[in-house]
Amino acid sequence: MSEATLSLKQLRLIQIGLIIATIVFAMIAEIGRGPGSEEWTGRDWIVAGLALWLISSGFTVRRRIGKRVGKLSMQQRSDEKISRMQRVGQLFRLGIAQSVASWGMVLRMVLHGALWQASIFYAVGLFLLLLWTPREVARDRVP
Repeated sequence: MSEATLSLKQLRLIQIGLIIATIVFAMIAEIGRGPGSEEWTGRDWIVAGLALWLISSGFTVRRRIGKRVGKLSMQQRSDEKISRMQRVGQLFRLGIAQSVASWGMVLRMVLHGALWQASIFYAVGLFLLLLWTPREVARDRVP
C-alpha cells in the first residue's frame, strides 16, 4: 500500500469522523434548548457572513492549489510534493466545512437562534463535507 493510498484512507476517515461529529454536536446543541429567536439579528448576520467567508476561502484554496499543482506538473516536479500539497488542501477544506457547521452551533447555543436558522449551517457544513470528499491525487503529467 503506497503512502498516498494510506493518506487517502486517513483523510476519508477524518471526513467520516467530522460528519459524525457534526451530527452529534448538532444533537448536543439541541439538548434543553427552547424554540429560540425567529428573527435575524445583526449578530446572526455576522455569523452568516463569517460562514460565507469560510466557504469562499475553501473554494479559493482549492483553485490556488490546483494552479500550483498544474505548474509543478509542467515543471516535472516530484509526485510526492504534488500529492502532499493536495492532501494538505483537502484537509484544510474538511476543516472549513466543519467550521461552517460549528457556526450553526454558535448561532443556536450562544446567540439563541432558532433551530431552522442553525439547521442551515448544519446542512451546508455537511454538504461541503460530502462535496469536498478527498480524492486520489491526479498522476497525469502535462507534456
